[in-house]
Amino acid sequence: MTDEVGTTKVRDVVRAVVTECAPHELPLVEGLFRFDDEEAVRVLVGRGPRREPLGFGLAEATALVTAVVWLVLDQVARRALDAAADGLVERGRSGLRRVLRRGAAVAPLTLPELGRAQLALVHTQILRHATERGIDTDEATSLADAVVAHLATADPRADGASGSAETGSEDNRPASGTDS
Repeated sequence: MTDEVGTTKVRDVVRAVVTECAPHELPLVEGLFRFDDEEAVRVLVGRGPRREPLGFGLAEATALVTAVVWLVLDQVARRALDAAADGLVERGRSGLRRVLRRGAAVAPLTLPELGRAQLALVHTQILRHATERGIDTDEATSLADAVVAHLATADPRADGASGSAETGSEDNRPASGTDS
């Protein structure tokens, strides 16, 4: 096992879960895909530009499944990056420099393989954030279950683990090595 973060992209899991749980939000997801992950998170938390390029006000976004899933998974991915960087610091500065240079290009955030305890924590966080945003408990539980199921079955070493932007199918099987 390494300290490297996998290649299961946050945005791919978001798309897969939204497709399954809230397909009416797919236009929002596709609109957010125009941005890098950092900008998409800023838009979702309301720190983006005052002009709304997605065609709706952020007030309407407060209870969106997309926001809940993206924001929680963003936190998970960032914690994994921090843990990987901490491990590299212990091994030497050259490794850290390599990671920091690689991070200079804006790449989509990725998620590592998560253990049972981590998946349980993600489930709890999704459930909490969803209910805080006004999603009813049953829907929030279904959403948390879907996120955990996608994370548990994703292969973090497979490119485009949750599908590509151009797949129109409703099944969310991993893509076969192509990332569009």
